[in-house]
Amino acid sequence: MRFDSQVVVITGGSSGIGAVAAAAFAEEGARVVITGRDEARTRAVVEKGGLAHCGLGDITDPAYCRRFVTEVVDRFGGIDVLVNNAGMIVREDTTETTDEQWFSILAINVNAVFFMSREALRHMRGRRSGAIVNVSSTCGLVGCRGLTAYCTTKGALIQMTQSMALDCATDGVRVNAVCPGATDTPMLFSAHRSRPSREDMDRVQAETVPMQRMAEPAEVVGAILYLASTEASYITGTHLSVDGGYTAQ
Repeated sequence: MRFDSQVVVITGGSSGIGAVAAAAFAEEGARVVITGRDEARTRAVVEKGGLAHCGLGDITDPAYCRRFVTEVVDRFGGIDVLVNNAGMIVREDTTETTDEQWFSILAINVNAVFFMSREALRHMRGRRSGAIVNVSSTCGLVGCRGLTAYCTTKGALIQMTQSMALDCATDGVRVNAVCPGATDTPMLFSAHRSRPSREDMDRVQAETVPMQRMAEPAEVVGAILYLASTEASYITGTHLSVDGGYTAQ
């Protein structure tokens, strides 16, 4: 019960890595609050996993982030952990990426993380305690053809993680990131126009990843829980790759 009675906020908690993380934190005793845009799906995750609460709104809106954090603090007495998991992917060549796609991915993958973290940090600094874990990607560490917008945002997230960590290094608050490789989530498959089959994806991973497979969401979540826990009490400003050796090549 590493997170017994702690309040854990997870953005994008209605599916994929976020939903698995919500269940894992709850199993370890946390009071989990998730955000999501799809009301039915978000509420279903809360009810199924026995989570504490959910927020429904636009996390790219700084005013909403301010209201949401205030609501959580007022209702539960504080925030111990923030996991910035919500994200989107655009799979387009640079010249084919539209203005709308560019602004949308920046808003979700960068702006929302900043707005939510800024509000949480204001609270955590006052308590001199807290941990933030940002979900970046191996695409933030290496370039990928056809993913210019996505790589840009995930690289920015790593720099944001390091800078925020330095800002609050003496305030009892740690900020770290995980960088998953290809992970078996709906977003991975939806990112491809060709809608590849499981067999297609498995073949690609076998050819490109040293461990010859994609990650399971629980394997990424294990890293998130570690960085959020007191076991990582002397770790801040770093990024942990969970990629089967992909970036070691």
